[in-house]
Amino acid sequence: MENPTSHPGDQNSDASDSNALKRTVESAGSALHSSIDKVVDPALEAVGYVGSAAHDAVNRLSSGATQVADRVSENATRVYDAPGHAVECSRSWIQDKPLEAVGMALALGFIIGRLTAN
Repeated sequence: MENPTSHPGDQNSDASDSNALKRTVESAGSALHSSIDKVVDPALEAVGYVGSAAHDAVNRLSSGATQVADRVSENATRVYDAPGHAVECSRSWIQDKPLEAVGMALALGFIIGRLTAN
């Protein structure tokens, strides 16, 4: 593009055109950067929010799973210990009341015998 006031081959004209082109390219680049920032910044905020929400959900899930695992472990321990506890309670009762224990055993044997005889 020639400057209308310049003559062909004039070096000032070439430098002026080059500077104008350079300013135009820089202006376009700046406008593109601004447009990209306008699109990217909200997207980054949204990604940050989603990431934070996902981490919170995982933490809640992990906490809940830990509580369930603790409850299951406690109940498993109770179930595992129950037969030993029942035997210990029975032994203690039989030692404290031997005649009642023999009477209960006879009554229970009689009932079971009648139920299975039919």
